[in-house]
Amino acid sequence: MSRVRVLLGAALLAGAALAAEQPASLPSPVPAATDPATGEKVALDPAQGPMHVVFLATWCQPCVQELPKLFDLDDRWKADGYRLFLVAVPTRQTAARLQEFGASQPHPGRLLFDADGTVTAAFGATNIPAHFLIDRKGTIVARAGTIDAAFKAAVERVVRQEGRARPS
Repeated sequence: MSRVRVLLGAALLAGAALAAEQPASLPSPVPAATDPATGEKVALDPAQGPMHVVFLATWCQPCVQELPKLFDLDDRWKADGYRLFLVAVPTRQTAARLQEFGASQPHPGRLLFDADGTVTAAFGATNIPAHFLIDRKGTIVARAGTIDAAFKAAVERVVRQEGRARPS
C-alpha cells in the first residue's frame, strides 16, 4: 500500500510540474520598451508575428556569449517573419551605456531598454539571459535560460506555423 502512495505522490508531483510548464499568456497590451538610440517607445506586439524576446544585460557574460546563437536564429528565420528583441534589464544599465554597446558590439534583432522594469515583470523574467518565444496570440510557447536544441526547434515550429510564407 505504501508503494501505491509513493507512486501516486510522484504522479501528482509530475502533474504539478507539467502544469507549471503549460504555456502562459502575456498581458495585453505588453508594456513598451524604449529604443536607447532614439528614445522611441517600441510595442512588443505578438499579433505582428512570432517574436523571440531575450532579457539580458551588457555586463552579463553569459548574455553576451548568446549573441552568436542569436545571430544564427535571426539569419535563418528573419525572412520568414521571426522577430528578435533584445531587452536590456535596468540593473546597472543606462540608455547611454546601451547606446555605446549598440555602437560597439554587433548584435542581431532590435536592442531595447526596459528602464523601469515593467516589461521584465510582464514576462516574469527573473534571471538573465532569459529567452521567451511568443506566438501571434501572445502565448509564451517556449522559455529558456540559454538557446538549446529544444528552443531552436520551438522557433522553427512557431515560425513555420505563424511566420510569413517564403518566397518561391
